Amino acid sequence: MAKTNERRRTVRLRRSALLKSRLDAIDRPAIKIAETSREYEQALALVYEEYVQSGYIPNPNPDGMVFSVHHLLPETTVFIAKSYETVISTLTQVFDSEHFGLPMDCIYREELAELRDKGRKIAELGSLATNKEFRWQNLFMYLCQLMYWFARERGVNDLCITVNPKHVRFYKTIFLFEKFGPEKQYPKVAAPAVLMRLDVGGFEKASKRIYGHLEFDCNLHEYFHRMNGESSNGFGPAIPNRPIPVVSKKPRLPVETVQKLIESDRTVLQDLTDFQKKHLLALYPGLQF
Repeated sequence: MAKTNERRRTVRLRRSALLKSRLDAIDRPAIKIAETSREYEQALALVYEEYVQSGYIPNPNPDGMVFSVHHLLPETTVFIAKSYETVISTLTQVFDSEHFGLPMDCIYREELAELRDKGRKIAELGSLATNKEFRWQNLFMYLCQLMYWFARERGVNDLCITVNPKHVRFYKTIFLFEKFGPEKQYPKVAAPAVLMRLDVGGFEKASKRIYGHLEFDCNLHEYFHRMNGESSNGFGPAIPNRPIPVVSKKPRLPVETVQKLIESDRTVLQDLTDFQKKHLLALYPGLQF
């Protein structure tokens, strides 16, 4: 069975060319953390556009952005891929906090408590979207690579994600996530979801065991952990002779941007406690609710 699974995994990676670099067709490509208000808003608007097309937003709103109160927290990190000045792909990483928790707490609080009780540092991945014109450029893989190293630098123990049941096999087989909770209905996107978890500390060893002996075009361990730059066969992005450089301190959003986001969707405030509102006011003096 193990050999059969390995063969299927290898065939799938080769057929999808998931690890092949495909940035040549993109105008001045950049893979980075959103630092400006414009980048942040473009990323949230892209999520909205893709979610509407996928039927995850039954009642579209005129402001055209998808976000939660967690996007207003300074630690939340939005990774983006750009074509010149336009955001074309995005992925958000939310870090667990005592007073705000994680977005997925609304349906998986009990499962997450198991990790928190062990003192593990958790981060949630979400708001993944890619412009349909660029879906075959493997931008998702570039974002995942940057996100992974950022999580490691931040001392994250577990990466958690909620996925549609039809995507469970992909995340389990390719990225080595494990199913960590039962299927439940996720009200925010009006769709079923399954909680999955990746042990960050064990991923390097696990990926080496699964992929380390394979050729480069389907070697996910090499993709995430190699340090010697781009190979001659053109697979994967070039990586300098050190872990992927990431910013040590992410810029905080200007209060004007936070105010604009709140005005665009005031429902993000409706379930906040008085303490949470006071915390936001402390973070962004002058913010108006």
